[in-house]
Amino acid sequence: MRPVEFYKYVRDDNTKKYDLVKEGEAKFHQFGCNYEEFESGAGNYTTAVIELEDGSIKNIPVELIKFLDAKVC
Repeated sequence: MRPVEFYKYVRDDNTKKYDLVKEGEAKFHQFGCNYEEFESGAGNYTTAVIELEDGSIKNIPVELIKFLDAKVC
């Protein structure tokens, strides 16, 4: 398992834009998938399955994680 930081989108009421804000650290288990229903059908997207410090599991979109042990080439 790899250590990750995970984030959430927070809306700035002044600028009306969404910013990524660090929510905490976790252990990455694996990639997964989820879907969202639209009028034209389901839209699939890739997720990350992470384990929080209290042992609970989250399945979040991959753009909301950052690996902490990544090596720069």
